[in-house]
Amino acid sequence: MIRRLIHRLILVVGVAAISSSCIAWRFIGHGTEGIDDYKTFPTDTVSRGDQEPFRFAKADGSVLDTLHLAVFNKTPMTLRQMIDTLGSKSSAGIIVVRRDTILFEHYRGEVGPDRHSTIFSISKSITSLLVGMAIDKGYIASVEDPVTNYLPELQGRAPEFERLTIEDLLDMRSGLSFQENYSPNPFSGMARLHYGRDIMGQIRRQTFKEEPGTRFEYSSMATAILGAVLERATERRYADLLSEWIWQPLGMERYALVNLDDKKHRMAKAYGGISTNPRDLARWGRLYLRNGDWEGQQLVSEEWIARSLSSQRAAKNGFYTNSWRSVSNRAVDGEQKSCTTEELSAKMLQIHQTLGVPIDRIVATQNQDRTWTLRIATEHFFALGVFGQVVFVDPEKQIVAVYLGNDRVDNFPGVFQQMARYL
Repeated sequence: MIRRLIHRLILVVGVAAISSSCIAWRFIGHGTEGIDDYKTFPTDTVSRGDQEPFRFAKADGSVLDTLHLAVFNKTPMTLRQMIDTLGSKSSAGIIVVRRDTILFEHYRGEVGPDRHSTIFSISKSITSLLVGMAIDKGYIASVEDPVTNYLPELQGRAPEFERLTIEDLLDMRSGLSFQENYSPNPFSGMARLHYGRDIMGQIRRQTFKEEPGTRFEYSSMATAILGAVLERATERRYADLLSEWIWQPLGMERYALVNLDDKKHRMAKAYGGISTNPRDLARWGRLYLRNGDWEGQQLVSEEWIARSLSSQRAAKNGFYTNSWRSVSNRAVDGEQKSCTTEELSAKMLQIHQTLGVPIDRIVATQNQDRTWTLRIATEHFFALGVFGQVVFVDPEKQIVAVYLGNDRVDNFPGVFQQMARYL
């Protein structure tokens, strides 16, 4: 709260003097984003229906009550200690589920099983699931379709729109000239998207800096366009799709909320506007562990789940595929010195032979000092929110782990990966 008030005071003085922009004033009124964003924007309700919730079993005790993990701040701590350390500053919570049994669950502050929390970009991965379901149901023909098939008003604007595909948006290869800037600047592209009152109007005004499909670059605008495609292709509201296709079939425990741009346009913030709770996110993660099957009903094709959790696809695309991220591990300690292409290929082959890792999961990235970092795309995947919120899935060990919080903590994918080794 103090951080928000400071930002507001600074911006009231600066922005009021130079601008009457409604985006700037909305930014001042709301302050910087937080897990309670649903309280300050118009919302649609995602109904859970009237069926009995799906229940996880609960273990009487587990190794996670006492296990110390040496990832977070490089200080060995239990999961409970991690949350309580974060909780001294704000709100946080963790739930770990293995084979339908809750092994660990702990909350602090405003995060809990019966409280809503805005999950920001984890929403992108949920939007990806809706796209897969829309393809299965025939509303969208293919990921190779250009967006203009569903948003014809984009024809005749930037010519790249007619070559921008749904796959480009899912894999963040849109080529859009969009500024993904989370600093307290009301004039950045991200602020305009988050605080603006007409998402579709912003989509129509988008320009491109390169050809779609050329290069991975993370962009919330890409998923905003996916949200528009979903609503137009199905002729349904985003929240209704989320309710009918996911929330009700999965037996969610609580209703969810979806932030909208404003009361007039009512376009869902598909890129980061869902508010829910850790237990329901664990249910959603379970669907991926079950390859799209839920209690005997195939809710989304196995092919879509495989595409979303493909380490090979992720390795080719910045460790990102279908709006999911692969946990990447260093293949060797330290950086590799400047070397020829042949030397680098030989090093990657050596890693392949020594570790038994498929060669197409080993990625070489050149650093600014011309050294190389070699990383491996693992079979552990996660959805990520701006405050370090994580939904982690380990298909081999059938683990779903969720962290929700209100601080920009980026350690939990590594925490959960280390945790999985002991389970």
